[in-house]
Order: sequence, then C-alpha cells, then structure tokens
Amino acid sequence: MQKIIFLTFITLGLSRLSFKEGSYNYSDIFRSEGAFPQGTKCKKVDAKKLDPLFDDTQVIYSGYLSVYENSNAALGFIFYGSQKAKTEGELQNYPTLIWLNGGPGSSSQLGNFMELGPLLTQSDGSFKKNKYAWNTEYNVIFVDQPIGTGLAYVEKQSEVPTNQKQIGQQFLYALNEFLFGAKGLAQSPWFVFGESYAGKYVPTIAKAILDYNVAAQKKIPLKGVGIGDPFTDPYAVIAEYAAYSFNLGLIDIQERMQVDSILAYGLTELNKGNTLAARDAFEESLDIIITQSGDMNVYNVLQYGNYGETEKWVEAYLNRVDIVNQFGFSEDWKYKISNADDGPVQKALKYDFMLRDVVLTVEEVVKKIPFLIYNGQNDLICSTPGTLRWVYDLKYEKIEEYRQKDFEVLKITGTEKIVGYHKEAGNLELVLINNAGHLVPTDQPEASLQMVTTFVNKHK
Repeated sequence: MQKIIFLTFITLGLSRLSFKEGSYNYSDIFRSEGAFPQGTKCKKVDAKKLDPLFDDTQVIYSGYLSVYENSNAALGFIFYGSQKAKTEGELQNYPTLIWLNGGPGSSSQLGNFMELGPLLTQSDGSFKKNKYAWNTEYNVIFVDQPIGTGLAYVEKQSEVPTNQKQIGQQFLYALNEFLFGAKGLAQSPWFVFGESYAGKYVPTIAKAILDYNVAAQKKIPLKGVGIGDPFTDPYAVIAEYAAYSFNLGLIDIQERMQVDSILAYGLTELNKGNTLAARDAFEESLDIIITQSGDMNVYNVLQYGNYGETEKWVEAYLNRVDIVNQFGFSEDWKYKISNADDGPVQKALKYDFMLRDVVLTVEEVVKKIPFLIYNGQNDLICSTPGTLRWVYDLKYEKIEEYRQKDFEVLKITGTEKIVGYHKEAGNLELVLINNAGHLVPTDQPEASLQMVTTFVNKHK
C-alpha cells in the first residue's frame, strides 16, 4: 500500500473567515478532526486542474498553519513535491526546502511564480514551465510569513510580530503544525532559504529551530540554511550605496557627496538607536540614485523600471475566485503580493527594519549548521560590496580561514561557462553570481539551481 505523507487538516472554525463546504479533499486524512488547533488547514490540490502545464504526478498542497494555540491568525503556504517522486509516498526520500521572501511583508509567492517555482508568470499574465524550478530536485514549500503577509491572514494588528524573536516563535509553531500532519516528511532533511529581508527571517527561524531541538523529543531535521542578497546588516548594506553607485557611473561626484552626506547622517542615527531616522536616510539616498540614473531598477542595475507588471499578474491570479477555491484559501482575505507602508507587517516591523542584531544570530547559527550566503553582482539595494563587508566581519572560528581564501571560479557543470565565484570555510559559504540582480533565481536560473543542489546534496 502506498504510504501517505500528507493529510488534510480540518479547521475547527476560523473567526470571520469562511470556506466553501466541500472545497477540501478529505481522502488522505489519518488524524482525527479534534487533533488540530484552530486555524490549521490543508488541501490537496488537483495539479492538472490548476494548470495543464503540470505533470500528472505533481503533488501540490496548500493551506494555513496556525501560529499559536487558539489563534485567529495563520501563515499561508503552497507546497510542491519533488518532480522526481513518482508517488506521494516517495516524497519523504527527498530533502524539503522552505522558501521565504522578505519585504518586510513581501509574499513568498513572488518567489513561487517569479523566481523558482514550477510555473513562472509571463508579462502577459500567462505561465510557462520552469525547467530550472527548485522542485525539479526537492520538495519546496513557499510560506507567506509573518502573519499579515500575502496569504497569511491576521485580524488584529496587535498579533503581528514586532521583532525577530516573535517571528521565530510563530514560525516554529507553524512548522510543527505542518510536520504534525506531514508525518512522512518529518524525517526528510530540511533546509530554509530566503531572500532580501528574509536575510533576517532565515537566521532567526534557524535559531528558533535549533533552540527547540535541544530539548525536543522529536527534533526538526534542519540541515542547513541559505540567504540570497540579504538585508541582514543594514549598516553594511547602506554604507556601500554611494561608492557602488559612483563606481558604476550611476551618479557623478556631486551626487556621491550628497548621498554620502545623507548616509553618514543615517548611520550616525542608527548608532544612536534612532532606526526610523536611519531608514529615512536609506530611502532618501535610494531616491537620489534612482532619479539621477533615469529610473534605474535598484534590484538590477542593468534594467530600468521595476517588476510591477509581473507582480500585478501574480496578485490578480491569487485573488481569482476559481484559483482561491482550488487552493482552498479564504475569499474573505484579499491577497496582496507586498505590504504598502501602512500594511500590517510594515507597521509592525518599522523599528526592526534597520536593526543589526540578526548578525549575532548568524554568528550563532553558522557555528552549528552549514550556512550559504549568495549575492547577485548587479544588485544595488543589497549589493555585493555590502554583503562582503558584513560577512568579512563575522565572529566565527573559521573566519580567518575564510578571509585568507581566494575566490574560486564557478562554472556550469560540464561547461566552461563562468557564472560566478565562491569560497567557503567550515560551515560558511559565499557565492557571487554574475549577471544577476536581487532576484538571482530569476536572472540566472540554471546557476542558482546548480548552487542550491550543490549545497543541499553536500549537507543533506
């Protein structure tokens, strides 16, 4: 008999959120209804009905994961089983990767439908199959978090985390909810990857899991983490804006002096603990660079404009009633791909935005598990020089070995095509990807998949 990994979670009633009766698949239940706390729910999705581009064997689950007991708030997720698995029971044989976008308040479905998921949104709103999807190798779960982000619903502003510790606690609770249902995946090697502001989320969540594992009878098998173009240390990131933009010819000497002056003020305020003034300086400096460069895309300096049109298509897709019902999401919660300044997550984390304390968390995590850091060379908002700066200063037993090593050329396997550079020492690995901006899997999908498979297969 085929071993079933997943089940359908059944809610005990979500306050002010309604779900159409019969919209859930109950065929794979193997836990009783009463076992689940309020808020947790999961549905098995018919892949072919969702989109004909999917293979018949593609396993998809989606739903909500409660963030604490008796909560009226939950994280939203979409899970894709590894395309290598021929049956659902085989999914446990493959590592499981969590993907998180940043923001704060940016939906991880941006990563799903614009970067590394099995189907990618095109400029006309259609989809194409992604031959470099990360689930060609592994199980991948795209989780919208913290609550108030994308699919993750919340009723009260007071419930949204205001600091990294709360984010870690809520995610840990939600992850245990997932593993409670997906018993077969509880022994699968797990990895957490994220991008941008998730350069704060990922180390925070990793620490929460590692701390939990110390006393837990059933430990979460976290094998490694990775952060791409991370906003882990805002100080290091913004300190490089003026020089990086000037060296690329995006601004002239007078603009560099102006940006340097603004950032010097911002960094001074940051050292005083005035994080809001520091953020204002961060945003003002970017505005100058964007204006002077003719609306250059800060996420990729070789492009102009932004990703707004594609993001609109993703947002429209996940608000379509037929798609909402197929995924089993609530029609009462309007999906937004990102938080505006007055969004619940942006408001809650406004003081966290410029804090540097997650660097200490990185230093703690890298001592215990493999830690990959990667950066697109064309990114400005979280530039390579900024990342190099804070990684160089890490307090880690192997850091001197790391500093003394030269970069090695990174090539696509079996070819002479150079796609970047890398070096590593102990658990710490740094990869720089050429011709890529902030969204490395979008700009260099083959190189990013090779990078991830090399890292995961080495440490699983």
